[in-house]
Amino acid sequence: MTRSSLEGVPYPLTVTFKILALSPELTLHDASGRLLMVVKEKLLSLREGTTVYADLDKRVPLYRFRADRVLNLRAVRHITRADTGEAVGAVRAQGLRTLWGARYEVTDARGDVVMHVREDNPWIKVIDGLVDEIPIVGPIVGMFINPTYTMSDVEGRAARRIVKKRSFVERRFTMESAGPLPAGASEELAALALVQVVLLERDRG
Repeated sequence: MTRSSLEGVPYPLTVTFKILALSPELTLHDASGRLLMVVKEKLLSLREGTTVYADLDKRVPLYRFRADRVLNLRAVRHITRADTGEAVGAVRAQGLRTLWGARYEVTDARGDVVMHVREDNPWIKVIDGLVDEIPIVGPIVGMFINPTYTMSDVEGRAARRIVKKRSFVERRFTMESAGPLPAGASEELAALALVQVVLLERDRG
């Protein structure tokens, strides 16, 4: 996959990861089922070093993610190209508000904010966590509780909508088009921001 192949991809995009995997691995597919990315996290990496590959064999690295600081809610997770080190953009959680409702800023290669991602209804996340603690019944009920997130421009106009779904063996996030991407954003940056948000939200439960 080349970076240009992300332009015009058919929606929705789907990110999937296995719940019980020893070494976390995510896959991103478009609506036709074409594999776009495979994301392999480094275990025990204090700065959350992550490599994004083009193939399941993980022979063709495309991007690298790296946080600029350790264990900080304001950490900026930079996205660079694996071959050149060129900046693509970054995702930053917006401080203490992530303990309640998830909010993120997406910046372009120059560091300018071009999109925001917000959790639409934080109470859904709370309910999702509570039912998870109920033996046997909890996981079944939880399959019908799907938190949603809106990716919007700086004026608040929706561009993409993300929905979290799950089953007994995996978590799945889908991203649908909800409007045009803002100036300064691209399909490449939107897809990579999706992956970053999934990694962060998976850690939140």
